[in-house]
Parts: sequence; C-alpha cells; structure tokens
Amino acid sequence: MKYDIICKLMWLMFKNSFSSTLKNDLKIDNYKKIMKKGKKKYKEILKTIPDFDKDDRFKINIISCAQISSILLSCDKKLSLDEATLLYHQAMSNKIMKKFSKRKTNYTTEGQENLAKSALISQTRTNPYTWKFDYIKGKNNNEYTAIFKTCGICKLMNELNLTEYIPALCSLDYVMAEMNNTTFTREYTLASGGPYCDCHYNHIN
Repeated sequence: MKYDIICKLMWLMFKNSFSSTLKNDLKIDNYKKIMKKGKKKYKEILKTIPDFDKDDRFKINIISCAQISSILLSCDKKLSLDEATLLYHQAMSNKIMKKFSKRKTNYTTEGQENLAKSALISQTRTNPYTWKFDYIKGKNNNEYTAIFKTCGICKLMNELNLTEYIPALCSLDYVMAEMNNTTFTREYTLASGGPYCDCHYNHIN
C-alpha cells in the first residue's frame, strides 16, 4: 500500500492520543522513542499490504490496524491484552473519532441501500486484507446485521504474530456503537474461531 495522504493523516490524527495513553495511562517513560520507532514500522507494514480499491470502505480499518500493530511491536516491554485494549480504546476515542462515530448515515434509507451495495461488491474484492460481508436488513432503517466472512485485522495481525491482541481491536466495535447511541451485539467472531462475525446494530434515535 502506498504511504499516501490518508495514511499520513491517520498517523497525524492519532499520534498524540497514542502518546498520551502510553505516557499517562500505561506509565511508559520512553513513549517518544516508541512512537518514533512505531512510525517507521507503520510505513514498513503498510508496504506489505496491496493497494485497496478506491471505493473500498475498509481501507481506514486496515490502516488503523497497521498503526496500533506498529506501536505494539515497538514497545520494549510486551504489553498485556488489557494494556493493549486500554491503549487502543483511549487512543481511538479522541475528539475526532467521537465526532466521526456520531454519524447517522447508515441509519437512513440511502445508507441502508449503500450498505447493501457495498456488501455485494465486497464479495468481488481480491485484496486479501479487506473484509467480505453479507448485509441483512432489519425491521427498519435503524436496524441491520452485517455478517463478516473475512477480516483484514485477523489476517494482518496473525502475520505479524500479534494474534493475542486481536480482541483489543474487536472490542472497539462496542465503544464506537455506544458513542453513536447504538446497541451492538454479536455471538461469533472470526478471531475466536467462529464461522463469521455476526454484527447486529440497533440505533436509537
């Protein structure tokens, strides 16, 4: 993947919140060294990922995964799953993400139609790091289910020997949904050996 403007902006948007969490919450003194090393590793990881199609809605997901992975790999001391979860949740819950999470575009007629189209197109994607999913319409525009059959996060973090940290990223789905006044539930995850990730969304206006 090219180190394009989106990759650069993603690092800029979250580097301060990652640094702050490393310093203030995890009490890691050499956080500056970690972030400097992490940025270099971030670029290296992105180079191993094929370019996504321009209309692939999951490009941001894989870039975010590369960012947290690069930081985890740059820590002198191995973080526990709880520490990694705290790091990711705190860093990704900054003002930018809080504003982004409150978008309600998916919970409109047009949004539901776009989700249905994206699901169909996802089946034709050839990039091994993207997500393929089925869309199931709910009772109204405030409800829907997405059944994910592939997961770019699982593939990338398995390849980086960071498998144990995948649940830290998966759990952010609940945080993001809560910030958007949405009840998020699922029974299975690919990360835990399930047949798919069944993501159920119920938005409350």
